[in-house]
Amino acid sequence: MAAELPGSVHLPDTAGYAETLGRVFFPDASRRRPACVVTPKTTADVTTVLRTANDCGFRVTVRGGGLSSNCVADDAVLLDLSRYMNSAHQEGDEVVVSGGATVGAMLDALAPADRIVPVGIAEHAGFGLIARGGVGYLTRSLGLTLDHLVDVEMVLPSGRVVRLSNNSTGDDADLWWAVRGCAPPFGVITSATLRTHEVGPMWVDRMVIGLDALPTYFRVAPQVPRHTMMGAVLGYSDLVPTEPILFLYTTCASQDPADIETSRSAATEVAAASRHQHYRTEMTGRYLTGLPQYTPPGADGADPVPLSLPQPGDPRGSFYGKAVFVGPTLDGSVAQALAKQVQAAPTPFCRIDFQQTGGALAEVGDTDTAFWGRGSEWNIPLNAIWDDPADGPACLNWARDTLAVLADHTTGVYSVEVRPGFAETEAELEAAFGGNLGRLRKLRATHDPNGVLSTYPL
Repeated sequence: MAAELPGSVHLPDTAGYAETLGRVFFPDASRRRPACVVTPKTTADVTTVLRTANDCGFRVTVRGGGLSSNCVADDAVLLDLSRYMNSAHQEGDEVVVSGGATVGAMLDALAPADRIVPVGIAEHAGFGLIARGGVGYLTRSLGLTLDHLVDVEMVLPSGRVVRLSNNSTGDDADLWWAVRGCAPPFGVITSATLRTHEVGPMWVDRMVIGLDALPTYFRVAPQVPRHTMMGAVLGYSDLVPTEPILFLYTTCASQDPADIETSRSAATEVAAASRHQHYRTEMTGRYLTGLPQYTPPGADGADPVPLSLPQPGDPRGSFYGKAVFVGPTLDGSVAQALAKQVQAAPTPFCRIDFQQTGGALAEVGDTDTAFWGRGSEWNIPLNAIWDDPADGPACLNWARDTLAVLADHTTGVYSVEVRPGFAETEAELEAAFGGNLGRLRKLRATHDPNGVLSTYPL
């Protein structure tokens, strides 16, 4: 491989190897030891890597945005697309994005035309998120990121390059179905075209209130119009250092003053249910980088620092994340149980997020693409975070106990947080892909019989 790709193959203990691992966001992934790092410049380079891997019997992982827990594996080849294959440019009402570009780069390319693609809440995410979902502030009004894919160029484990779209037939049509919701086990996306939308500024209302308003939030949020997204975080903030808080983050995708007032009134109804109203502010900004972070404000209401990717040598903590979809059935008893859980969090970094879905998400059927769980009302990312290794076992137990609280209301699992090697992995895969799992596994057996991409759970 090094002979065919001179200057692009970086072995352990070299600067290129260390630099790539040092920029991986997920802490556990950054500490793994791949066999080498390859930094391709073209689709032909990616083809060389996968063809060689298939012939020689080794595994490959892919780093696009670098947020995924599965982008690095011990003893596998790490294919770092972010170094060179990171461009994005607008073509009419579509955008063409290279496989190593982030959603932030895509949105920056569209900004001069006031166009967007709905994405998640972090600008650093790459195609691991684009092709497996993309839940964010515009999901209710515009749907998932993956629902905006027009076509995809992908290199299969055999090294064959395919162009997939609604016009694909035969095996390629099956791959087009699979890519939209479950791309990583099937190939490496080297470029894609996505539909865009013309949008104006987004209105945002943020407040910090007491946990006593959580039952009201569970009642009010499912009633808001689809132009409104009412998200929340249960966690801790230096704004109220002695107790956990409910952070409410309400957005309105419409610029109509009447629609904004509807969103504001819904947020006010939740606020009125709490005896503790610590903070509230509203603003209007450009999607996505012009909006506040989806995290509680700090001391004296200071805006949180924007999420940034680490640099080589930065100190790293540990993270155990899960994300489940739930229906509109959360009630007072769940609220009480979740309040107890956040009060018992082992570290103040632990948090429970509520990303409201519904609306346009359900306009596509569960079997129309590989993405399962479109009838949900919330995606709930649950994050156990710690710096001291001694807190690890308690954080893992806290996360699992919190998932148990939600079990009776869980309708699916967001596949971006499914990792191999855990006792719960198989059950998570069944929940993540539901009735699509059998079809996906048959396709994988056909297209990756040698397990080149087998580090990705399916």
